[in-house]
Parts: sequence; C-alpha cells; structure tokens
Amino acid sequence: MLLKRSQRRTNIGLISVITGILVLCFLTFAPRRSSDGVIGPNDKKKSGDVLSDDHAVYGAYSDSIYAQDFEEDEVKKNPVASGVQEDASKTTANSTTAPIDDMKDEDDEYNPISDGIDYRELFSLSTTNRQFSSIFTGGIGIYNPNIIPHPTDHNLWIMIAQHEQSGHDISVSEEVTCNVGLLDGTMVCTAEPTVLPIEPSIVGNCTADFAYFNYRSGPRDARMYYGPDAPYIMYGSQSSYSCIGIWMEDARMLLEDFNAEKSVVPKLFTHATEVQRPPPVRGMEKNFFLFWDGENKAYVHHDIFPHRVFAQLSFDGSVGSDLAVNSASKDDVCLTMYMPPLTPTDESIHQATNSLSITLCYRADPGCVPDDSNTFIFTIFHHKSYHDFHGVYEPYVMTFQRNAPFAIHGVSQRPLWIHGRAALTKDTHSLLYENDPGREIPGGHTEMFYVTSISWKTHGQKYHGYLDDPLFLAFGIEDTRAGLIDVLAEELFQDLGFCPWVQH
Repeated sequence: MLLKRSQRRTNIGLISVITGILVLCFLTFAPRRSSDGVIGPNDKKKSGDVLSDDHAVYGAYSDSIYAQDFEEDEVKKNPVASGVQEDASKTTANSTTAPIDDMKDEDDEYNPISDGIDYRELFSLSTTNRQFSSIFTGGIGIYNPNIIPHPTDHNLWIMIAQHEQSGHDISVSEEVTCNVGLLDGTMVCTAEPTVLPIEPSIVGNCTADFAYFNYRSGPRDARMYYGPDAPYIMYGSQSSYSCIGIWMEDARMLLEDFNAEKSVVPKLFTHATEVQRPPPVRGMEKNFFLFWDGENKAYVHHDIFPHRVFAQLSFDGSVGSDLAVNSASKDDVCLTMYMPPLTPTDESIHQATNSLSITLCYRADPGCVPDDSNTFIFTIFHHKSYHDFHGVYEPYVMTFQRNAPFAIHGVSQRPLWIHGRAALTKDTHSLLYENDPGREIPGGHTEMFYVTSISWKTHGQKYHGYLDDPLFLAFGIEDTRAGLIDVLAEELFQDLGFCPWVQH
C-alpha cells in the first residue's frame, strides 16, 4: 500500500539500514544473468485484468497502462484541427540499419537485435560491472523514472516514476516518488515510495472511439527536470483543448524536500497548468519538453518530426506562434541527412526526454568559456519500431542553437546502447507477456528501453553543463521496471553528425 505524504516522516537512518539489508537479500536471491546474457527482473508481477470487449485486439493486457500508452502514441500521429497528415515515409537518411538475420520473424524485413546495428555503447561510471543500475523500491512496481539532485542532501537524489498498476484497477494512474541513494551499485529508495500529490484531472473531452480515455484520470508518463532556476514536472492528462494534453507545475509545490523554498520561490506554475501548442491541435499530445534560451526565456518544443514545432511559453500555459518556420529550411535538410530511415506504418520518431544545455568543451579547461558558438540545447529522441506487437525504442541525441532561430546543430549518427540491455526472452519478465501467457515472445527482439530523463548528476547543477560533467540517463524497461546509468556527458556526443551549415 502506498503511503500519503503525511505518513512519510520517520527515521531515515534506520530505514536506510533496513533497506540496505533488504537490498543485500535482493542482490543475493534476485535472478542472475542467464547463459544467453539476459538480466533477470527485480521482482515478480501480478496478472492482468480480464480483457474487455472494447479492446480485444490488444489481448489480455489491453486494460493496462502499456496498451493505453501505445494507443496514445498511435493517435498522436493524427491532427484533429487540421487535415494535415504526417507522412514519415517522406524522410530518408543515411544511417546504418540492422541487416536481416538468419532468424526470421513474422515480419521478414525486421530484426532489431543489437549485433546488426552500429551502436554507441554507454558504460556506467559507478557500478562494478559497468551495467546500468536497477532502482530498488521495496516491492512497489515502477517504470519510466526521472531523477534530479536533492536540493540539500548531497548523498541523495529525488526520483519520480510511473506506478506500475497492471494488476490493479487503473481508473486513476499515479506517479510515485522517493529519495534514492547508491548502495553497492543499486539505486535504493530511503523510504517507501509515496504518491505524488498531483491535482486531480479535469473532466475528459475524448469522444467516439477514444471516449474510454476519459475514464483513466491521473498523470501519465511524467517528466521531472531542472530548468535554469527551478525544477518542473510535466505529465499527460485530460485536456481542455483536446483529448489528452500536457500539464506542468513547479515541482517544489509537490515535493516535501523543497519545503524551505516554497515561501520564497516565484509564484509561477504553482498549480497544474495546461501547456498549449500552435495549431493544429492533436487528439493525443505527448512528451513536450521545455528549453531555455541564453537569456533564460522559456520555450516549448512540441514536435521533432517530420517537422519541428516549438513556441515561446507564457506563464498561463499559452504559447506564441510556431517559431520553427524560421529555421525550417535548414532543419529539414539536416533531419533528412541524419534521421534513421522509417517504414510508413510501423516506425516513427518520438520526442522522449527533457532538455539540458551543454558547452561542448571541458569544464576543467580554463579556455572553455560558454558562448553561442559552443553552447547548445540537447535532448534525446527515439526511433520507435513496432513489429509483432512489441515496441523497440532506439535513442538518439539532437542538439540545436540556444538562441533564435534555434536551428538544429547536429544529430547522432549512431543510436545509444545502454550496457546491460539484453535480448527479449521470458527471463525479461515483461508484463506484456507475463500478463498474457498465450502471447508469443517474438524472436530477434531486444528489450524495450525507453529513455525518459536526462539530468546532471552533481548536486547544485541544474540546466547547464560541460562535456566532462557526469549525468544520469533514466529509463523504463518494457513498461515493467526502471533503471538508470551515469556517464560523462561527452559520451553522448561522440557520434554527432553536424548539419551542413555548421562550422566545426
């Protein structure tokens, strides 16, 4: 049972000791790497609810958050206020793709197994085996985590994540939070995770085939991140303008660790505020991210592909006109050069994480002085493939100018591979298959890693950093569990393909 915030106060030192003992037991008895290289799960999961007639196409897992999130992804492709349709097939690229393996899937032209793709592998700075770290929550199921440095305790970080509720009534989805610290290479909650007290959803406006989205309230797929001055939380929920929209709030209003700041912080985004977008409005909005220019003015980035959309943000959630038109001629050329190739129906490009600012030289170098020629905004997006009813996401980095016109500066030429990611097998314990035993696990697939959060690891560091600064990548695994990895920032930019107009 999850505790409310008022129930959390306890002796953290004692809890840490007890948690440490639990983790040692966990590390002793948890499933180990099998002979085929698959990492076992953190804990066992419950069976899913009985399938409703309305969602029969999705199998026994249809009433879970996994199925609804997938359908939200598909609906997002279709604008509701315009006849414009996105056509992913119009953009091609020169990136390396996976060759066909001897093992044949139902789709003979698809095989995402890692041996055939030229990845940039990321290795942890902290774990002894250099693999990613699990996040230990004492039995509370989570996925799609986000992490930021704790404001006062330099041994801890604050985590929020989607509460895994597939075996429960999911009429209300939840984000949960705890403070975490590193213990023997595992991120461990110092106390039981609690429900994040996000304001109740408004009455839904979804209609026709998507009316059932009105009956699942609460935050979906949240992001927590620092801007130049403050931490923010953004999440999906019922919209005033569409079916599902994006809301944001100053995270200090929701987290007890910021109690000392609540009386002195600016009175901006102190309540849940819906973030709008330039027309056309879509039925399902997902994964907007904020970025800040060199003068700390805030903007919202709504779409990367097939064309960028971004606008300046006002404090009531409204936005100005689409500013992407000012750099579209350059951006479209660069995206065509570097975006991974897509099939028309089964693959797409998704915005994924928040943004950070990076100066592309070393903090330790006295000659490294941030300016517009070396300092950029970066984010991670995903190339999503959906074959055999299983999604696989490959993460890429994109950089763009920190001041107008905010033109794209570069795009990864190789996707990132997180050390410890493995092939998809029954030992993955994906809820998509454990909650539907009759569903066959497709051959040749890798585990679905979905990067949700990028954050500087160092306490006191918020939005801006350098190549030699450590950062965290946090991610969900198969919408079933959570992980994170710490790396030097420079590792993300080793394979950056520069746009033609960039002098370097």
